[in-house]
Amino acid sequence: MPNPIIEKTISATKWSTITELLAKCVSPITTMILARILAPEAFGVLTTVLMVIAFAEVFVDSGFQKYLIQHNFADEAEERRYMSVAFWANLGLGLFLWGIIALFHVQIAELVGNAGQGHLLVVTGVVIPIYSMVGIQICKLKKEFGFQKLFYVRVASALVPLVVTIPLALLGLDYWALIIGNIAGVVVNSVILYAVKAFTPMLHFSWSELITMLSYGAWTLLNGIATWLSSWLDAFLVGKYLTDYYLGLYKNTANLVISIFTIVTASITPVLYSSLSRLQDDDLMFKKMFLGIQKAVALLLIPLGFGLALYGTFATEIILGNEWMEAAKIIGPLSLATAIRTAFVSLNGDVFRAKGFFKTPLFLEFLDVLVNIPACYFALQKDFWTFVYVRALMRVFLVFPEWYFLSKRCGISFPSIAQNVWKLFLASGVMACSAFFLQSFGASTLWNIVSVCLCAAVYAGVLCLFKQEREQLKSITAKLFGRMAAH
Repeated sequence: MPNPIIEKTISATKWSTITELLAKCVSPITTMILARILAPEAFGVLTTVLMVIAFAEVFVDSGFQKYLIQHNFADEAEERRYMSVAFWANLGLGLFLWGIIALFHVQIAELVGNAGQGHLLVVTGVVIPIYSMVGIQICKLKKEFGFQKLFYVRVASALVPLVVTIPLALLGLDYWALIIGNIAGVVVNSVILYAVKAFTPMLHFSWSELITMLSYGAWTLLNGIATWLSSWLDAFLVGKYLTDYYLGLYKNTANLVISIFTIVTASITPVLYSSLSRLQDDDLMFKKMFLGIQKAVALLLIPLGFGLALYGTFATEIILGNEWMEAAKIIGPLSLATAIRTAFVSLNGDVFRAKGFFKTPLFLEFLDVLVNIPACYFALQKDFWTFVYVRALMRVFLVFPEWYFLSKRCGISFPSIAQNVWKLFLASGVMACSAFFLQSFGASTLWNIVSVCLCAAVYAGVLCLFKQEREQLKSITAKLFGRMAAH
């Protein structure tokens, strides 16, 4: 008899995949257009602003969402009370943080290497209280596997850059086009969530319920700070020691690479945590679901990482244009590192939290930060390109500590992971050899397109030699896309 949680996961993953495919495909398209209109310096200014806003949003989340998704409430009334408390607490904190940014905007701008642009922080900070209200509504939909409703929310907000940012950039608003586009995206997100009636808060607040959630979510909050440090450390150092040009060149390219990979992971991660939280007491099904999802992610990301590393120059020409050709030397190493990190590190935080081990991902995140700070700092003292390669290498540092703790905390051993994915690396290696051979025949746009298609065919062909992988390819196609016709 089918497991209802797995059935819900399959359905939710399908809708989440459709959502993220549409939403995330818009992002690279928007970047392709904006990169041909705006200089790297404009993206550098935006990066320093978003760095501060992202830090404030870590506190707005406060671990409430993780608690609300994982906790099994006595009834719907209790759940609504706790969600209402989280909603009002988030809103109050969001307004407070916006006020702090407004009060110290000059000093904060100087700290992040963007002196004289503090007013941009104040303007963009309006998204913090808006985001605080949106977060609990999204949490409610995720807990109920309401990913079909999230489809409308994500697609609507993803289209904002096309209808707002690009026209403003064409009018010459430079980095203001990017900033206004970001604000408009959050506003649209909020409006659509209210339209689909995701969650309406009660006029209720309880300090005891708030303390319960905060005591539970304290480790998640600290983990969020560590994640922010890990994600923005590179941008902070580049912005501090180099110019807006290099910051924009690096961070826009890095964001583009990450957005390509999150087309896969963003569709799965929300479903992963919700599903594993409900299987936390069933060790066998817990392990089976995690390994299945990890393999599905690696099945797509490993060859994508190899492909972007091998065709970095071609990808830069297509996505960013000839004015950004220096980005080709960033895309290659960063893509391969991101593929490995995403498949073998990024999913694990939710796995630990679903089992109730909130301290473990926190420890691993801070370990990552402590190793990266000196490595990136000393690399930057040499030159920008040394920093790029060191940063890419350091992105895979956590793989081995993560495997150790997965085995100790969740009973998911390294041999089981290796057995799960070794054929994917074999197929990717054969594909890479084929790419080197095919590239020797020419480098024209048409031939690059043909050779990329042939490499994809080689990868799929090698996997089809193995029965389990052949069946998985068929299963993924059928479950995630085959049912779309029924809807």
